[in-house]
Amino acid sequence: MPRGMERRSKPSMSVGRNELCPCGSGKKYKKCCGVVTPITELRSRHEQKLQKEYAGWVERLNHFVGGNVTSDAIQEARSRFAEEIGLTEESVMRPEWAAHFFNWYVLDVRNAGSTLLENYVKQHGRRMEPDLRRAFARLHLNVYEVVEVDRDVMTVQQPVSHETHYLLRSNNLHVEVGQMIVGRLLNLGLRDMLFSGSIILQPHVKQSLLEWLKEHPEVEDAANDTGKRVYTTDLYRFIVSFGDDETGEVKQADALLRRSYALPNRDQLIKEMEATRSFELKRRDAAGEIWVYATRKEEHLFPALKGALLELYEVQAELIISDGKIMLEGFAPQLDEVADLLQLHPMQNEEEIQVLSSTGSKLSKGTLFITSQPTLPPKVLQWAVQTYFAEKWLVTPHEALDELAPILVAASDNAELNGKLQSLMEQMEQDNKLGQGLARFIRMDMLRPRLTLKNETLHVNNLLRRPLIEGLPDSVYTVHPDRLADISRFVHEMTEGKSEATVKKYDEVMNNFRSFVRGAFGPSFTWKQLRKEELAYFLVHDIYARTDATTKTLATNLLSVLTSFFKWLDKQGVANVHATMQPLLAELKETLPEAYRLRGVLEKEANQNLLGQASLSDLTEETFLLLEKNKDVWTAKRANGEQITLSLAADATDVLASDWLIAGLFGLTEDGSWKVFGTPELYPPVVALLLGAPTSVLV
Repeated sequence: MPRGMERRSKPSMSVGRNELCPCGSGKKYKKCCGVVTPITELRSRHEQKLQKEYAGWVERLNHFVGGNVTSDAIQEARSRFAEEIGLTEESVMRPEWAAHFFNWYVLDVRNAGSTLLENYVKQHGRRMEPDLRRAFARLHLNVYEVVEVDRDVMTVQQPVSHETHYLLRSNNLHVEVGQMIVGRLLNLGLRDMLFSGSIILQPHVKQSLLEWLKEHPEVEDAANDTGKRVYTTDLYRFIVSFGDDETGEVKQADALLRRSYALPNRDQLIKEMEATRSFELKRRDAAGEIWVYATRKEEHLFPALKGALLELYEVQAELIISDGKIMLEGFAPQLDEVADLLQLHPMQNEEEIQVLSSTGSKLSKGTLFITSQPTLPPKVLQWAVQTYFAEKWLVTPHEALDELAPILVAASDNAELNGKLQSLMEQMEQDNKLGQGLARFIRMDMLRPRLTLKNETLHVNNLLRRPLIEGLPDSVYTVHPDRLADISRFVHEMTEGKSEATVKKYDEVMNNFRSFVRGAFGPSFTWKQLRKEELAYFLVHDIYARTDATTKTLATNLLSVLTSFFKWLDKQGVANVHATMQPLLAELKETLPEAYRLRGVLEKEANQNLLGQASLSDLTEETFLLLEKNKDVWTAKRANGEQITLSLAADATDVLASDWLIAGLFGLTEDGSWKVFGTPELYPPVVALLLGAPTSVLV
């Protein structure tokens, strides 16, 4: 009797977990029909799968658009977009409008009866997860009100239909209840994620937005009908014009104040603050508690510290709870906000103060309260903060660079702008020596390598000729679409009619390589210009940012598929690419898989050292050259020539050899040896040679 029929015919029978399954399989019930996966777990797995595939399909869509739309068509569309929303073309070319324009052009604009997304899905969407394909098809611009905010999920509601959505929160999305989100939701099953390109508006615009939505009923039909998405630029125009009427920021009062209030129910008050995102506990001891009021918070994950989270709160006021009363310290407008939020009325006393009680210093705009999860050792926390500000500086427009980000200037071939960048760097280095200006708060040692400017450090970024640029779908900073088309043709030819495993292998390798190439080179790049240095950078460093797990199998696949690709390029008339790259690939055949494996081993050791709260006398992020091994201890050389003792896990020391490079965050411990405190990267001797390290390897 068929298994399914047998199960339905005896719905009430009771079977012991260790008895034979009544379906007739011969297995015990607990290992057969008794295996039950909760539906919530299945949905969670499906959501994670869709989330993981999302970025790859966006990348492929970007490539499709680049290969099927001419520059003239893009320019014409941008002009139309700018005119319809009431901005200049120069304004809509800025990064803050790039995603909005791209979404409108790809998802909303119909040419010959269909959008670019619809054309893409017709040609290439057969391998896309059906639920993800439907989610992409329903991407339309809409308005949502934030009704609840939790750490990982926020609840939003469409103000006309009152339809509720649960959004996964990203680390860089900072919202408060009552704010309005104008954006597109990508459905992942039970929950949604916010598609790139959204605008956060303050609660006072709700009524005006509601009136606009009532005048545009087509918004509700736009999810299922791209023909209804003609309102997108009208909505942007409304937001732009509404913004022109804003009165600007409220000016802060000049005086720093301390206000005192009675504390009728301490436990209830603390419970309310713990439930409100704007409050964060700063210190708790026998004398009382100090809390920070911060409406703005930034978060930054450090993959090198195994996902440690850095949280930076911009302090608006501080609250001191002690001896049956609560004192608020800050400027009048923010103290009013806190008192209203916590219903602290009436006020008992107010006095003017010069400094905050907790710090003994003034409260000024930009004052930060910084925490981390997990709690990092002081020197590591200081490194993390300085690294965060350096990363932020690299991508923030600078007035001395014609309002361009330093990393974009470094990637350009504009001699005048590059001269300005060089001058700016020299000025900042001088400020750093004098302990003044912004340079006091950022890691200066990482800036020149990240900008591929001349430097004396041993850094993996020195393998590149220009900085790697990410996140610009249509820009003068990215490679010409023809190069990406070459990759697509190669994958198609090599996988046509092949097994699913072969398709997956080529897709994984070349999707990662495509993403790297797209950001590493400018429009004039040709395959003949590819150097061993850039390929080495991709294999020993860049790949970690593009894949979840670097395994020995991945290393083998990378070397194999890229070898095939370079041979294929030679057949297309791109002479000598294979001959140039093959010596590097051959050298890495044995060492690259081990480098990938050892990274996981050393990551565990680094995390143990980090959480062990060891006392550190020094901390540095740099690259060491291994010289010789004595038991589990290595003698290594720093870039300045100093020889140091490096302690590494026993599992790693059996494989490593002289002339390997190890790059990462290292701390000098009490016993005089250096240990890893952040996930390190390993560069085999052939890469060390490319970096110019003084090795003993013969070539």
